[in-house]
Amino acid sequence: YELGKQLNWDAQPDIDWSKPPTRLTPEQREAVVPFRGYGPYEAFTEAQKDEFSEHMTAWTLAQFLHGEQGALLVASPLTSCAPTLNAKLYAASQTFDEARHVEVFNKYLQEKVGYMYPVDPALKSLLDKILTDPRWDLKFIGMQLIIEGLALSAFGTMKVTTPPGALLADIIELVLRDEARHVTFGINYLEEHLRQLSLEEREERARFADEACVVARERMIPKDVFHHWGWNVEEARAIYLEGEFRQLFRNLMFMRVMPNLRRIGLLTETVRPLFEKLGMLEF
Repeated sequence: YELGKQLNWDAQPDIDWSKPPTRLTPEQREAVVPFRGYGPYEAFTEAQKDEFSEHMTAWTLAQFLHGEQGALLVASPLTSCAPTLNAKLYAASQTFDEARHVEVFNKYLQEKVGYMYPVDPALKSLLDKILTDPRWDLKFIGMQLIIEGLALSAFGTMKVTTPPGALLADIIELVLRDEARHVTFGINYLEEHLRQLSLEEREERARFADEACVVARERMIPKDVFHHWGWNVEEARAIYLEGEFRQLFRNLMFMRVMPNLRRIGLLTETVRPLFEKLGMLEF
């Protein structure tokens, strides 16, 4: 809560919105796009390749926005249901953080991109599960560890591929600062809380964490972009999953999420084989 006050920022004066929308150079684009050598992509003109790259970025930013909207809806009721005063104060500060994140991503998409992709069905199913579950600690596990861990990894991946000093780089730097604090609070608070639960209750939460990780690992795919360009969706999906930056995203995510699950006691003997099957235990 104290850090939230000290590191507060304002989306209007602290971001230079006069900067143009962030676009990659052809060299940067070719380094990031995983479809080099794929027939439909190679058939594009240079202008179409640029437009395709912009659509991929727009889809990713739209998922950021939808995820932040979900985080806002989770953080706000936690203010009332979190069991201690300190947790309530923190939840109030995170609610304001999430509102600010919704503001900046919506503003960028509306004013700099000009179009919006819908929420990915897999992300929506995960958000629906978190939002509708009555247990406040499951909301915390889903949001503070999985969704925020996913966000940290996605922001980190985008930071690597965004030119320094660009408008998107400025936005991501500020948002990342908040997200890191959110994850840290979730770990510290849940570690103590979960020790007090029964073995059955911990197992239930461990299984939910596993299910959420599966969604984050395999199903967040820009199928709407592939549809937009008339591509074979399953063919493009297979190529996308093997792309270098998709692998970077996976690695960043599970380097963050897996140690945190172990620390708070949710990497139980029951779910360890499930994570091992997915190749996640190495993290």
